[in-house]
Parts: sequence; C-alpha cells; structure tokens
Amino acid sequence: MAVTLETITPPQSGPLNIEIELTANIEITPETARRRVGVFVGNEIADLLHGDTPDLVLREDGVYWRVPVVLSSRSMGRIGQVGVIDVDVETGDLKVNDQIISEIEAHAQRFAAVTAL
Repeated sequence: MAVTLETITPPQSGPLNIEIELTANIEITPETARRRVGVFVGNEIADLLHGDTPDLVLREDGVYWRVPVVLSSRSMGRIGQVGVIDVDVETGDLKVNDQIISEIEAHAQRFAAVTAL
C-alpha cells in the first residue's frame, strides 16, 4: 500500500521539507472500500469493471482510499485500469461525480475496442 500526498507541490529543485501530523479515524477498511467501488461500478457503469487494491490518499478535504477501477473479462482476465474512485475512510462515501463516471466509461470503451471484447 502507498500513501499519496495530494496537497504538496514540491519545488523544481532544492530542498523539500515536509512535516505531517495527521489524525484520522479509519472506519472503512481497504477491502470494504474496494468492494463498495466494485459494486458501484458494476451496477452503474459496466459489469466488466471492478475495484482493485486501494492506496491511502491525503487530500486537502480529508483522507481517502483511492480505489483503482479495472476492466476485466472472463476470457482475458485483467485488461487494464480505467480510472480511480476515492472512498472516505471515515464515512465510506464514494467521491464520484458525472465527470469521473464519463472518464471511466470512455477509458473502458477504448480498452474494449482495442481488445475486441
């Protein structure tokens, strides 16, 4: 698992000093976040999509599990990652909007066209 800091803009060169003190109550496990994303994308976008192993992301507005959305087929297995959906570690809310859904759909359609699903 990786931890990503989204609110840091590092300098082009020179010293970088990061001091982090964070308190978050992780109520949602990474597996629960993965399953919630899988159910959402499978029901709302396409049944060949599922969630993969998430990373922890620190954003300005909170702490999230960033769950990769993956396109797979029974015959070919994992085809590729088509997007990500963030899940709030405290509430389990999915941070998803119409733009994210459209991007996932577009990436999935491109992968599907190339692999002739």
